Amino acid sequence: MLLIVCTLSAFAQTEKDFGERVSPWFWGVTVSPDGGLWCALEDEGRLYHAENIHAFWHSVKNIGKGNPDSERYDGGGKMTRIVCPDSNTVLIFGEIHNPFKHRQIRNVYWYSDDKGETWEPRIFADNKNIITSAFCTPSGEVWIAGDTLYYSADKGLNFLKINHFHQNLASISMNPDLRTGIAGCYDNVLFYTEDNWATYRTLPTPDSQHLIKMNTPLSRPDSWYKQCVVTGIFKDWLMVHQANEWFYTSRQKIKWERFPAGLTVQTKDMENDFLLVTTEAGDILKTADLQHFDTVFHTIGVVPKGLRLCNGQLYGYITTKTDTYFCLFAGDSCIRMGFFSDDHPIAAPRNRATTEDGWYLRFIKENEDGVYYEEDDSMEAYPWGWERRDILHFDTARQQWYRVTTTPFYIKYMYPYSDQQHTGKQQVIVSDRKKLYVVSEDEPQLKTFHIEGPLDNFLQYPVIQVVISPYTQGCFHHLGDIINYNRKGELFVAQNLRLRDSIMPVNLAFRAETLDSMLRDLNLHYDTAITQGMFSFTQADYEQVKSYYEQYDDYLFRHTSKQDILNLKDSVAALSDSLLHYILTTGFQDGCTSINYFEAKLVNSNGDKLFVRGNDGSCSRGGEHPYMLPVELRVGDYILPCTHIPFLRFLGDAMPSKMLTKHNFSEEDVLLKCLKFLTFPRDSWPEW
Repeated sequence: MLLIVCTLSAFAQTEKDFGERVSPWFWGVTVSPDGGLWCALEDEGRLYHAENIHAFWHSVKNIGKGNPDSERYDGGGKMTRIVCPDSNTVLIFGEIHNPFKHRQIRNVYWYSDDKGETWEPRIFADNKNIITSAFCTPSGEVWIAGDTLYYSADKGLNFLKINHFHQNLASISMNPDLRTGIAGCYDNVLFYTEDNWATYRTLPTPDSQHLIKMNTPLSRPDSWYKQCVVTGIFKDWLMVHQANEWFYTSRQKIKWERFPAGLTVQTKDMENDFLLVTTEAGDILKTADLQHFDTVFHTIGVVPKGLRLCNGQLYGYITTKTDTYFCLFAGDSCIRMGFFSDDHPIAAPRNRATTEDGWYLRFIKENEDGVYYEEDDSMEAYPWGWERRDILHFDTARQQWYRVTTTPFYIKYMYPYSDQQHTGKQQVIVSDRKKLYVVSEDEPQLKTFHIEGPLDNFLQYPVIQVVISPYTQGCFHHLGDIINYNRKGELFVAQNLRLRDSIMPVNLAFRAETLDSMLRDLNLHYDTAITQGMFSFTQADYEQVKSYYEQYDDYLFRHTSKQDILNLKDSVAALSDSLLHYILTTGFQDGCTSINYFEAKLVNSNGDKLFVRGNDGSCSRGGEHPYMLPVELRVGDYILPCTHIPFLRFLGDAMPSKMLTKHNFSEEDVLLKCLKFLTFPRDSWPEW
């Protein structure tokens, strides 16, 4: 069997690159012609470098330092595209911070011609253009584009504006002749040029030729899957990816055809005129005519992604059950390079466990005028985090994150667990949204978590005050309400209510024995699993959901049809307890920028405090859900997740309907959350 990797290795002595050298989103790795690796984490605005596939990653901390403009730019920002025109030159595009003007500059890029030892901020245009795509040729020409296309013939030192488009170019590819190119847009549009974009014309897409199956959720008209992604130009063919399918067509007559089923287009070998594709089984194939395919590499059932050829070497990604690796496919072996090793992650985890003070922007205090908000922007970081199945911990001595253990499930949430008074150990609670587990820094084995009587000490003294304070924060608003109950004999009484910026008199009360009973039950069953038996859905509840859907044009339910509502009763009845638990403990992030907070503070006669807190970014029903499960209990040394619905409903019933959180986790609220979940594509459901 002829291995194309072995064939290409003969060219490793010269500085050639037979494929694209631009990183994709997030964990994308760009390979320079000498085998150096560059990786940027967009969310963190940090850059990482490794000398080769066998080396360790290290953070590049000198961006913006040591040059005349260092006072203007601090090196942060969103670094979304990395290009290496040669072994020494690195270009980084995105949004660069200007710390003195407190904003990000989009038309500035970072330039280094000494392998990242020093960096220079350079401007590619007078306007503030967002770079959404980039392309680099083996000889060092670079194209970058947002809604305007720029070209550099000197390896990115200078850029010339060559044309403007009516929308952003999401992907671009050029032929070796440096004149023929194709670009795809987010809105189902393709452009084609034969004179390096001095002029261009629009091409039909597979969707415009009615080849996209419109009966699947992933190809609905308002889905980003309609984006037509350019795969490249190969000989006389153009290739694109749209609605999760791959297509090709002759340049002479645009008539799109599907690639054979199960094949994924990866990259091309411009030196040897081969196209590389992968199969569903994980094999890498080559073809010279898009009809006949020869196997060049077996990956033993793991499908490689993002293949690219660089300086005669074949690189790509593979994802196992526990990790994603960047790989060099050499001969019949695969050299894996983790984005972090077992000992040294390359960056702080995306998901962090934080103490409650870190999540909330304000604390409740009381002065002679009553209760008020005091804002606090501190972020108290907890040294635990997670990535998919990995539990990570920060070693303060080494100043480095490392992996404590790998779980058999995807981690859904993580809570700090402070019990140092009893054990002296640093621990954390993790969950798959069905069960709770505890892990210690020196005992990485997962242990089922439950403690007996976390409120025992708190309940030794009677509760004398209950303060409930919903709060919502968005781009242009900060709204909060407070109701304060004080104990008077056998009753808790509230005489005033703070609504936003005004105080109004009220006359509300509940029995102290009711609260005591609830707290005793919470002490025993704080982590009660959510089950179908907790809810009794009536026909009136379903009628309320129908009325809500007909009354409000709610974008959260834009995929819902009348038939979905008619089927809701049968669908909810068929939900397993574990799936229902998943639904009600999931915050649906749907592009909303508002975050809703809920807090109840209970104070006993000894001055001890019990906090019940939750947050949700889902904007459900306009940001008015009162309970964002799981909420957090914080008392004494304990910080515990809580899913005890009776206690949460009790707190909701203690709030007047005029407060921000006027819905008290009623059956209608549950049905609306189930409706939203059930209208998601079924292939995104968990396997429970």
